[in-house]
Amino acid sequence: MNQPTQPTARGLEKRDLAIRQLRRAVQLFNQGDFVCAATLAGAAEEILGRIAQKRTGATALDGHAHFWSQLAGIVGKSPPDRKKVVEANNRLRNQLKHNDSGDNEWVSADFEFEAQDLIDRAIRNYWLAYDIPPADRVINHYVDFHWT
Repeated sequence: MNQPTQPTARGLEKRDLAIRQLRRAVQLFNQGDFVCAATLAGAAEEILGRIAQKRTGATALDGHAHFWSQLAGIVGKSPPDRKKVVEANNRLRNQLKHNDSGDNEWVSADFEFEAQDLIDRAIRNYWLAYDIPPADRVINHYVDFHWT
């Protein structure tokens, strides 16, 4: 079940599309192309997040929402609305994909941090959905380097 399928004239499974996007995102991240890494990781994170949600009822973003809720409790504040946490965490991902205003606007961000966060969330979503890490050498090397 964890082995990626080979592309056919008919297509690929969404999971396998996301793994291809995630693998390339890691490669681009390692090359310092954080904008393209974030764009591809964001696409993979969204696909894998929807699979994780359907299979387990949870996503990597739920962990972020839980963290902020716990932190708010520690400092005596009301927890942030989950929608606000999701919007904040997906701000750059959505800015890289969309241009709703049609204007040539500036996008300001810590692109390296955001790319790494989206890669990490995509990997966690895969793990949530399938209860194992992705079977991909490039992704696993990234995990070994950045998570240990």
